Amino acid sequence: MKEDIENTSDSSKETRSVFIGAKVTPTQKKHIKSLAGQCGMTVSDYILSRAYNFKPKARLTKEEAALLQNLDDCRSDLIKYTSALHGMSTKQRMAMFNQIPFMVGWLKELGNVAENVCQFLNAVKEKNKILSNPKSEEE
Repeated sequence: MKEDIENTSDSSKETRSVFIGAKVTPTQKKHIKSLAGQCGMTVSDYILSRAYNFKPKARLTKEEAALLQNLDDCRSDLIKYTSALHGMSTKQRMAMFNQIPFMVGWLKELGNVAENVCQFLNAVKEKNKILSNPKSEEE
């Protein structure tokens, strides 16, 4: 991110030394600082990135990182199951897949994994939002 911002200046060796200030309410300051922190950025980097129309993504929380690791583990398990199925003869696969209780349980578990994957991916796809409340600023 810093490289993208620094490369937009006239000289790649130029350092940021000029201050630009903006008056904000204490609540707005806290909110901006929080947004920057969620993205792992300083307030200065965050505001500058927004000025260049870059929408920084929030870093994953510990819970989200754990979910992502779980998702990766699920992917690994599916690959192992696929390999195991390919290692079986057609007769063995037919015998296994003809067991209705086994298949119902297997499909339920697969459905749960697919649902969790979809929920995670939808949550990750949400765009970052910078909230503004012009009405409260004008009052």
